[in-house]
Amino acid sequence: MPATIAVCAVVAFVLRAYQVTRPGYLLGVTEYDDGVMFGDALQFVSGVIPYRDFAVVQPPGSMLVVAPLALLAKVTGTAWGLALARILTVCVDTVNVILLGVLVRHRGALTAGIACGLYAVYPDALTAAHTFMLEPWINLCCLAGAVLVFDGDQLTATASRRLAWGGALLGFGVTVKIWALLPLALIGLLLAVTARRLRPVATLAGGAVLGLGLPVLPFLVLAPGPLVRDVVVSQLVRNAGGSTISLTSRLADLAGLQGLSPRSSQTLVLVIIGIVVAALCAGAYLGRARRPTALDAYALLGAVAVTGMLLWPRLYYSHYGAFDGPFLALAIALPAGRLAARPAVAPAAIPAAGRAPGSAAGPAALQAAAGALVAILLVAMGVSQLRTESREQGVQVSAEADRLIPAGACVVTDSSAYTVAADRFAAGAPGCPAMVDAFGTLFAMTGGHQRDATAAMVRPVDAVWQTTLAQARYVWFTSDTIGQIPWDSQLYGYLTGHFRLIGFAGQPTPWRNVPRPGLYVRT
Repeated sequence: MPATIAVCAVVAFVLRAYQVTRPGYLLGVTEYDDGVMFGDALQFVSGVIPYRDFAVVQPPGSMLVVAPLALLAKVTGTAWGLALARILTVCVDTVNVILLGVLVRHRGALTAGIACGLYAVYPDALTAAHTFMLEPWINLCCLAGAVLVFDGDQLTATASRRLAWGGALLGFGVTVKIWALLPLALIGLLLAVTARRLRPVATLAGGAVLGLGLPVLPFLVLAPGPLVRDVVVSQLVRNAGGSTISLTSRLADLAGLQGLSPRSSQTLVLVIIGIVVAALCAGAYLGRARRPTALDAYALLGAVAVTGMLLWPRLYYSHYGAFDGPFLALAIALPAGRLAARPAVAPAAIPAAGRAPGSAAGPAALQAAAGALVAILLVAMGVSQLRTESREQGVQVSAEADRLIPAGACVVTDSSAYTVAADRFAAGAPGCPAMVDAFGTLFAMTGGHQRDATAAMVRPVDAVWQTTLAQARYVWFTSDTIGQIPWDSQLYGYLTGHFRLIGFAGQPTPWRNVPRPGLYVRT
């Protein structure tokens, strides 16, 4: 059993570490979000107060987990600080594979192998683990919490210490990303149903309150209004409305079918997967003696609830699906393992002398065949992922930035990933603006209405950018400013009248009063 989990963990680590070795993936620019979240931590450890002094649209847990690396970045430089955060995220997601195995190891090697193997090669999990993203960290909290609160197939109702620590881990998961409220609520509901006593539920809730409250309370005291507005209200408003991605495309992404085309092929494969999973669950759980355990219920209800949650928001990115990965792996592994472990015919139903030749092999033969089939499938998925990753590369900016930007200069940007990767993120520098997240600032200050904000909503954002540009020595813009900065003739006129383009020049934009991407210096 431990060998099965260990093999899956090695596969998971190799696939995730290989991504980081791609050109530009360790020290270059690969995402927008990782630069913002690491930039938040850099400002925080430099004494700038999040939510009060600059907009942060996630709970403070992500800042806290990398705060030690942000402190270390004062010595190593911000590029290596983020690189260490990327390496640590690879390790964290590998631990998630191990935790999945620990959670189901009592159900046998086949169940553990399927659960660990599926998550090890799950494309959305690999997407999230290539840099410092939130999903591997929230999965760590939720899986570690589940390992503590489950005792085999059932939730423990007597081990108060385990319940309290499990609740604390799940509560801290909410400080990383609010999504962790869903597994926390599901475990609380199952515990209330199975324990039928108030004390175990209260113990779990008490641990969750401490795990959530202790990290959030200082920020809530310092900036109660902005924290609630940025993290809760703006996010809810932002994700309301029509989806930007079709239902089929989201389901295909969650099923790991992103590379499959055309869409008709995705739909067909989705239907087949749905039929297979439904058949697995029906065969494993239908019947008086086959009722699902608390662990089965957690896996199935969690997979349905998280999948439904990810189908609702207006915006969707592949790394979101990583949060669904553990639930999907459990929802497939648990019924598959139960079916393989059960003889097709009860031994007492057929006398020994009347059994067909070879039938004595029973579940062992079925497990061996199922294990071989799963192994072939997982190897194929792993090889396919390696081929996909081999074509990936990030953007290298450090050499050009060293030539154009003096160390310690005040640089304003719409994408902190660039200044972090270039070691030009001026955290806490006197007189330099504290803004980290241009997009987050826009939708936080407009209450999530950045798409349909009125002139009155946009006016404060425009004023912030007027002040920000007035304080900057260098301005570094990417091609995405149209969705992050409320450009108008006045703001554009200030930029062109006080700055000139000196490097990293991109293609001119097709929009009026929107600057060309590149690095500008004050004239």
